Amino acid sequence: MRSVLIALLALAVQAVPRPADSRLSQVLSRAGEQVRRFEQDFALVVSDADYQQHAQGRYFVGPVHRRTRAEMLFLWLPDEAIWLTVRNVVSADGREVSGSQNRLIDALRNPGGERLSLLRGLVNDSARFNVGRTFRNFNYPTLVLSFLDPALQPRFTFTLAGRERVGGRDAWKVNYVERTRPTVIQRDGADRVSRGTVWIAESDGVVMRTRLDLRIPRTDSSASATVEVEYRHDAKLDMWVPVQMHETYMEMRGSLVDENIGGEATYSNFRRFETSGRVVTPGA
Repeated sequence: MRSVLIALLALAVQAVPRPADSRLSQVLSRAGEQVRRFEQDFALVVSDADYQQHAQGRYFVGPVHRRTRAEMLFLWLPDEAIWLTVRNVVSADGREVSGSQNRLIDALRNPGGERLSLLRGLVNDSARFNVGRTFRNFNYPTLVLSFLDPALQPRFTFTLAGRERVGGRDAWKVNYVERTRPTVIQRDGADRVSRGTVWIAESDGVVMRTRLDLRIPRTDSSASATVEVEYRHDAKLDMWVPVQMHETYMEMRGSLVDENIGGEATYSNFRRFETSGRVVTPGA
């Protein structure tokens, strides 16, 4: 009888939420609310994007550099629970890209499924401006935000990793690792497990910084990717928006570096696209 009582007491103690667990639940709940609000408020927003890439490795004669300027569209697709981010490159290395000036507006003016088909075509077209051979379909700034959507949170394991100051504000540092298959990021039908960190403002649950780490298993080489995004408050939209993205990709074969790719993107001049076919700058 004594042993049964001890066992029941142990189960009761385990059932009581620990303070750290309760705090994590509150942090994730507030972040989920903010992310849902962001998905509504940031849908159909356009920004300017200045993207610089550099690469080196045994596939290159020497270091390679490229700078592109683009219009970046952020579009939340609620039925698919994903962001469609379209980079319409208007200039590359100082040279205008032919036919690029009205492509984004023309695509947005089309209704329904045709619109999405045209926008996804622009996504594929922009990939030709990437340097190196490494395929990248996850290097867009709002990807990790979707992991905090209440519908997607159960796919991940989250752990509190303390507090940090970010942009002059106190933030919770929360680590995450994907636990559900199939994974959000796929390549040729293979799972790519997402892991990393998010920094969530202690005062209101706003996401201030994200980090994504990927390890990409291959038969004859190893590859890794890191994407970090910084958020800042935009006065015109009156919301926190992604303003900088830093990315690195490394592929090695033994001790040889096949590719080492880096990229830095800055986003500015955020404005909303109206269904009437106009891009409107807030306050204009």
